[in-house]
Amino acid sequence: MLELKSNGLRAVFSENGARLLALEVNGVDVVFGNALDFDVATGEASAGSVCGRFAGRISKAEFELDGQTHKLVPNRDGFQLHGGPHNFGNQNWQHKKKGNEISFTFVSPDGDQGFPGLMRAVATYRLEGKVLSLEISATTTKPTVLNLTNHAYWNMMGPSAGKDAAFTQELQFNASHYLPITPQLLPTGEIAKVEGTRYDFRKLRPIAEPYDNCVLLDGKRGTLKQALTLRDPASGRRMEVWTTECAVQFYTAIHWDDTVRGKNGRNMLHHQAIAIEPQNLPDAPNQPHFPSAVLRPGQTYRNRIEWRFG
Repeated sequence: MLELKSNGLRAVFSENGARLLALEVNGVDVVFGNALDFDVATGEASAGSVCGRFAGRISKAEFELDGQTHKLVPNRDGFQLHGGPHNFGNQNWQHKKKGNEISFTFVSPDGDQGFPGLMRAVATYRLEGKVLSLEISATTTKPTVLNLTNHAYWNMMGPSAGKDAAFTQELQFNASHYLPITPQLLPTGEIAKVEGTRYDFRKLRPIAEPYDNCVLLDGKRGTLKQALTLRDPASGRRMEVWTTECAVQFYTAIHWDDTVRGKNGRNMLHHQAIAIEPQNLPDAPNQPHFPSAVLRPGQTYRNRIEWRFG
């Protein structure tokens, strides 16, 4: 078992998907999803993994770059989600542990799932005090697009959380805008203000209802900034998420339906936890006014995420 420990925190990982399986805060596990001995074939593919090459949706499973159209492998109804059927999140990564950090490395060949360029991705988790950090980096041999994040599900209530427990959690985003979406959950291309909508979480409040949406963070992309606070009102347990990326996709486990085995001998329950995915905007390769998702040879992509606990 791959694990890191610090004062009051214990994190458990898997080579499959460079996956975060558990994060215990003073003995209380606040990460939900697969059991520690999960079966890759039957488990929750995304839970806790590093998603790629492109986290989120790409419309029509294609994009144009430098005048060339690249056809991707679709894994949803006419579009690609999280990088296709054989994405970074369900592949085995190589790992190396040193001190209080674990580095995972994965090499994706040119043409993998339709994406151009051989890509080398590195995901380094580090545990220090009350902070778990993840530094994701990637390089490519050809011009390409990418969007990498961690897809862990959280509930500060801990293992006692049951069906609909995500709705009781309090959430605050440092985000003044969000992405309106189509019935297929694809961005319409509009960037709208959260004011007066159900997406306004600028003040801490209960999640209360289902979400699968993207908010745009206030502050500059590339600069580490606080994205959100998640708090359990009953215990007072709280987590801050910081990131260098420009947006967060958040999702209340709508598809969990009590058929996939989770932790402690229990199955994963409808709206039991919330996925928090700091990243670039979904469908950015097809939306010229969205922040660029292009990576070229000689450049290095980076996304730093910090989970700070109190």
